[in-house]
Amino acid sequence: MMKPVLVTGAAGLLGRFVVGELLAHGYPVRGLDRREGAAAIDWRVADVTDPGAVAAAVAGTGAVLHIAAVPNIWSGDGQTIMRVNTLGTYTLLEAAEAAGHRKFVFCSSDSVAGYTVREGRMLPPLYAPLDLDHPLRATDPYAVSKVLGEDLARAYAHRGMAVVALRTVFVAYPEMAGEIAARARDPDAYRGPAVGGPSAAGGGPLHHHIDPRDLARAFRLALELPQEAGAFAPFYLSAGVTLSPEPTLDRLRRLHGAAVAVRRPEIYARQPFAPLYDLAPAADRLGFVAEHDQRHLVAPLPHP
Repeated sequence: MMKPVLVTGAAGLLGRFVVGELLAHGYPVRGLDRREGAAAIDWRVADVTDPGAVAAAVAGTGAVLHIAAVPNIWSGDGQTIMRVNTLGTYTLLEAAEAAGHRKFVFCSSDSVAGYTVREGRMLPPLYAPLDLDHPLRATDPYAVSKVLGEDLARAYAHRGMAVVALRTVFVAYPEMAGEIAARARDPDAYRGPAVGGPSAAGGGPLHHHIDPRDLARAFRLALELPQEAGAFAPFYLSAGVTLSPEPTLDRLRRLHGAAVAVRRPEIYARQPFAPLYDLAPAADRLGFVAEHDQRHLVAPLPHP
């Protein structure tokens, strides 16, 4: 009998999509969250920083998809973000290793590169497309917590676990449609949440996004990715286009002048709204290419 997959944060905005994706593909699922969600799965209600509760939730499962986190710098102060995100990741890794797990999927963020939130004292990228060799230059507590989370995961990979880190951009949940449209109407003046969304429209200066259906599929593909013991595989994930009112290179030049070197201009010649991030590793190794985007929410509006 297949052991269940433990999904942390299973009742959350992203967790519900990941749980649905796994169930649709025949996986038994156990959910760990601070409340039960709607899915008919085995629920464990606890905090990810509670070692005893986490160990009990991990027991009897075959792999961990770790999604639970304080999701951005507006959802908690620095102390809370660092405690929940960093200690929670450590607690899950410890429990997974003790249970003999050989696969761990970590929900990281493109914020590790340091170019997502103006309020976080972000730094412009050194070049585009930004690839896996680009230095990680996190400056705000959330981004730093994801760098530390990857460092923790890499440490456990050194000890024999196989780990995938999914560096996802802003997730454009259905509940965010109104915020995305509101920002597109007046990008410079937008201060969200403005129309009742769960948070402000995100995605950094280039308005990156990914559809939750695609991201859920990426988690399943990461679970299924063949890896040798000790492997650590990070991937940047995004829709194939941004939600920016301007083409990517035009916006980078307007914001940063010539500071951002363009290494592969053919990508942006082929698709002017292509994301900053190099998506080739995800396509080549993970077999992931986004099937959805929310460009229709901004396309009818005039572009500068």
